[in-house]
Parts: sequence; C-alpha cells; structure tokens
Amino acid sequence: MKLSWPVRIEKMEEEGHEYFLVQGLSPLTGVLTEGDTLEEAKKNAREALTGVLGSMLDHGDDIPDPTRTTKKKDVYWIEPDPKVAIPILVKKTRLAAGMTLEELAGKSGVSYQQIQRWERSGTNPTISSLEKVFRAMGKRLGLEVA
Repeated sequence: MKLSWPVRIEKMEEEGHEYFLVQGLSPLTGVLTEGDTLEEAKKNAREALTGVLGSMLDHGDDIPDPTRTTKKKDVYWIEPDPKVAIPILVKKTRLAAGMTLEELAGKSGVSYQQIQRWERSGTNPTISSLEKVFRAMGKRLGLEVA
C-alpha cells in the first residue's frame, strides 16, 4: 500500500511576485501552503500534509483514503513523512485485517502498548518489529527508495 494524497499546485502572481499556491484536494482540503518555486511548494506540501495527518492520528480521527482524481497538470500526489506514514499503514492494515490491538499483539509477539504507540505520529519502530507485526496480519513489509 502506497500512501499519497492529491494537492493542486497553481502558479499565482500578485503585485509582480510569482509563487505557487498549494491546496489539498478532497478529502484533505485543510492542506494549505505555498512556495516561491514548484519544488519548494511540493516540499511545503509534504510538510503540511504530514502535519494535518499527524494531528488527525494524535486526535484519534479516521485517516481518509485518498480520492483518485483524473490526471491534471496541476495535481500532484504527495507522500507524507514516514513519521506519520508508518502509523497510518499499521493502523489501516490492522483494521483491514479485522484485528484488535490485543489480537495483533498476541499474534505478533509485540506488546499491545508498543503497537498502540506505533499508531500515533512520531514513532520510530525497528524494521524487524514492523516485519513481525505485518507478518501477523498476513502482509509483507517492503521498502522502496525513491
């Protein structure tokens, strides 16, 4: 499962100054930022997306699945920072498997409290611990360098 959400990045001009305005698309319309260049706007979009998703995780809100939109030249797919991507993947995979925290802890050999912490932003589990948890849910952990 790859996590990314769409944002619209539009080139704007105001009083002779060009900049790029970023607006998250449904369901994460609260992602708002800008940048002086397209690359800076994408970097800022990742930071804003990470902040919005991290806040949602920490408040126990459901993380919405991204809405697939038609390809448009001003729509970019942004991935959040791993510090929120990992908790989202753990929680979404657990819920999709129909498992409670207790069931996953028992099956994986990782403590309930540890898995619970991994479902909040800012966690840093080891790869071997993540492998145990995903294996217990019938999944395989894969890494990608982009």
